[in-house]
Formats: sequence, structure tokens, C-alpha cells
Amino acid sequence: MDVRVHLSNKSRKNMTRWERMWMNRRSAIEPVISHLKYDHNMIRNFLKGKEGDRINAILSAAGFNFSKLIRAFFCYFENLISSSFFFSI
Repeated sequence: MDVRVHLSNKSRKNMTRWERMWMNRRSAIEPVISHLKYDHNMIRNFLKGKEGDRINAILSAAGFNFSKLIRAFFCYFENLISSSFFFSI
């Protein structure tokens, strides 16, 4: 199996376009992983084995996505209520 390690300390001039896109994408994902670890209890896994690791990661990601969805619903309903309030005055 051939594995390549991409280092971020490499000069941007020497990188290909694909490598620059990959580094930008990776730097955008790292804060999300950090929030998952600290906000959704992925620091400590109480489930056993590799299957437990998978379940914990999937449930944490689902909780993260549900919180984003609930926040979007609240913003939508808040805008809906505030717009109907202003039009009724």
C-alpha cells in the first residue's frame, strides 16, 4: 500500500493546484473535528472495541448535524415570526 504524507510546511509555490486545494480543505475541517471532540464528548469513548469507536463517531457527527439543523429551524421561524409581526403593525 502506497501512502503519501502531505506536509503543510512545504512552500506553496512548489505545490500543485490539487495539493493547495487539499491543504485549504484540510485546514477548514480541523476546527470542526476539534468542536466534535470537545463539545460532543469524543474525548473519552465509553463504548468497547473498534465497533464502539465507529458508533461513537457516527453518533457524535449526527448530534453535530442535528444541532446545526435545529439552529437553522430556529432562525427560520424567528425570521418568519418577526416578519409577520412587522407586517401586521
